Amino acid sequence: MTRKAGRNPALEACQAGLEIIKKHALFSPLFNHIYYRHDNDHSYVSSRGWLAVNNQGHLWLNAKRHARPEQWARMIAQSLVALGFGYITPREPGEQWELAVLIACMRFCEALKIGPLPDELQSFPFPEGSNTDPEVLFRQLTEEGVPRELLQWRALYGGGGNYFIYDKPSHPYGVTWQELLAEGLSNSVSDALEKVGGYSLKTDNSPRRLTLAQKTRRQIMTLYPLLGALAASFDIEEDAQLCSQYDIAVAAIDVGVGKIWINPAAHLKPAEMLFVFAHELLHAGLNHASRRRGRDAELWNVACDFIINDWLIEMQIGAPPAIGLLYDARFSGMSAEEIYDDLAQDMRKARKLITLRGRAGGDIIGEDHDRRFTDAEAYCRRALWQGMDRCLYGTTRGTLPAGLIEEIRSLAQPPVPWDVALAEWFDEHFPPPERHRSYARPSRRQSATPDIPRAAIKKPSDEELCSRVFGVVLDTSGSMDPKLLGKALGAIASYALSRDVFAVRFICCDARAYDRGWVRPEDLVHHFTLQGRGGTVLQPGVELLNALALRGDFPRGGPVLVITDGFCEEHVTVAMEHAWLLPQGHRLPFVPRGKVFSLSE
Repeated sequence: MTRKAGRNPALEACQAGLEIIKKHALFSPLFNHIYYRHDNDHSYVSSRGWLAVNNQGHLWLNAKRHARPEQWARMIAQSLVALGFGYITPREPGEQWELAVLIACMRFCEALKIGPLPDELQSFPFPEGSNTDPEVLFRQLTEEGVPRELLQWRALYGGGGNYFIYDKPSHPYGVTWQELLAEGLSNSVSDALEKVGGYSLKTDNSPRRLTLAQKTRRQIMTLYPLLGALAASFDIEEDAQLCSQYDIAVAAIDVGVGKIWINPAAHLKPAEMLFVFAHELLHAGLNHASRRRGRDAELWNVACDFIINDWLIEMQIGAPPAIGLLYDARFSGMSAEEIYDDLAQDMRKARKLITLRGRAGGDIIGEDHDRRFTDAEAYCRRALWQGMDRCLYGTTRGTLPAGLIEEIRSLAQPPVPWDVALAEWFDEHFPPPERHRSYARPSRRQSATPDIPRAAIKKPSDEELCSRVFGVVLDTSGSMDPKLLGKALGAIASYALSRDVFAVRFICCDARAYDRGWVRPEDLVHHFTLQGRGGTVLQPGVELLNALALRGDFPRGGPVLVITDGFCEEHVTVAMEHAWLLPQGHRLPFVPRGKVFSLSE
């Protein structure tokens, strides 16, 4: 009669400890890539030791030792921490280094509250403080010596043998132990946030199977403070059928609805997914959708892709996709607006450039003018600014390109209102008249000192006042909104009156130019009749001012203010000092030489 095998409590407790670590969010990525076995013949772990680990991810357990499951979990967790941080490297003296690593990993795991150490490893006098840096502990133990009690603790830990076993490092899975630990840190942070927020969908403690895009988002939230807040605010859509329906070959972003589209059919590798995800987040954080301002949507998207890809390559975030991307070294250091102007010179060639969305168009999709979109862009702008602040003033070294820092800072500053900017332009050309004091005509004397004459303020001469003039070329074509015309005339009148402008040479222009002569600013306030409402050709109005200047009826240097909605000929040449006033969101079909002010509601 055969004897029935009895239970093995020691082995069961060890197996239960392994299950605890397997389900732990922090250690599950590492645990799924290591090799563990019970060293029953004590080839690596002595009969009095607990476990041993090497730098290739092999873990040997002495399952004959008696401990509770949570104590086994604590011992295994400390081994994985040493493996994940890359501490299993040969150093001399080896005894001090191994002891420093054990203490550092022990303190790291104490904060995780996984479980206590086995009873025989507790109540030892460890070095004072809570430092978890093994380099500091190693230097301290080397300089001050190792107390006899700590040597006894290490002997109990390894059973008189070595706890670390050194082999030639290798990465059979294509990832390093540090990357797996980083993934675990990301998982644990996300689980904690979900638990606090009360929206976790997990019904047990088993780790969720995340897609590559979801893992990448967690990686960005954990390791990249510049983009972490942005990554947390976007949902991920990975439906291949929907991506095909919307013609998304690789990726796209919709800021208004807070969604990033990733096509799983692109088969991106982890490094490529990181690059693509960061690319889309920078589109949102830099407000590329709203900064288009009437430019061609696809060409503007291409210009933004060039500058984003240049920054990501410089920061070494991930790897460019193998399918290709938009990158040109000659655009390095240029702004998106400058790149757009360069590409616009050869539209036929620029139309052949492809974004991450594919041939269907730009990877910035969705509506870009409703209230939800405006609020979303404001949040993205703030999140990117705060991320940059953490990068620049944190404890890590600076790795952000200067151009990216400058662009984020410029977006964080509220834009100058159009009326203030226009007022500054008037101040530049019409400084307050200089007032002189003269005794030629003394002022009234003060009653307290009647014997002291006072100088009177001498008013500017009529000739000086009459020289304070400027010209206006007003687009009066049928495409101009009457409200826009009224607002423009009101702005001209108010600023001209406040700056002692004598008169305005008014030119109305549609398909031809109409000279309205010199108009006093106060006449614009009450009643002024416009001519035009036909087509739009601005050059005749400019030529009319040039002809007046040649006859001496207008200053040769200007200044001139051109007011239009941007729907004009492809090139307008203005030789005088000038500026443009356009409705917000409109742009000129050419590169202007003068300043451009956007007239908003």
